Amino acid sequence: IMNIMLVTVTERTTEIGVRRALGATRGEILWQFLAETTFIALLGALLGLFCALGLLGLATMALTHWVTAWPFRVEPWSVVVGMVFSVGVGLVFGMYPAMRASRLDPVQALRSE
Repeated sequence: IMNIMLVTVTERTTEIGVRRALGATRGEILWQFLAETTFIALLGALLGLFCALGLLGLATMALTHWVTAWPFRVEPWSVVVGMVFSVGVGLVFGMYPAMRASRLDPVQALRSE
């Protein structure tokens, strides 16, 4: 996530400079990039959950066919813990790129292109 967001900050340097020149605060820039990071982390967690549930269904069918009935359950608390962990990791590793974006000098950012 950190690398993706660092590339995003680099590619959007001019946009950040324009926003800062038009009055956006450092906090607004910071929160914009943290929100994007959180969205990416949450999307990744949901995609991982759906893939895991699909593979769990396939494993259950295969084991039931060859071995015996083997019930698998997904506890709701484990899904919540996984989602919270994913978003937490996203926020932690998105903080540096967001801080870097918020600290860009508007004049230098506008000169970069």
